[in-house]
Amino acid sequence: MTTASRRQHTLEVLVENSPGVLARVAGLFSRRAFNIDSLNVGPTENPAISKMMIVVGVEGHSLEQVIAQLDKLINVISIKEIAAEGKKSAQDTQPDYQN
Repeated sequence: MTTASRRQHTLEVLVENSPGVLARVAGLFSRRAFNIDSLNVGPTENPAISKMMIVVGVEGHSLEQVIAQLDKLINVISIKEIAAEGKKSAQDTQPDYQN
């Protein structure tokens, strides 16, 4: 499957800022043969927490599986799918009042 035929999903993942977390997250994708298209990691206002922005090209059940497996990692605090511009996130639970 080529990159052009896959829809990319961006996940915002808050993790504990501790050694080995990045290796565990990357290993999770590697073990399941999912490719990470982009990965950015940076600090947050809280020095104990880091934010990962992970772009993956998976669909349907595979995306749900990635999110479920990330959620099982002990160092992961929260996961949020970021929608592309103009589209509402699948994880968004707030009502859209902009009509």
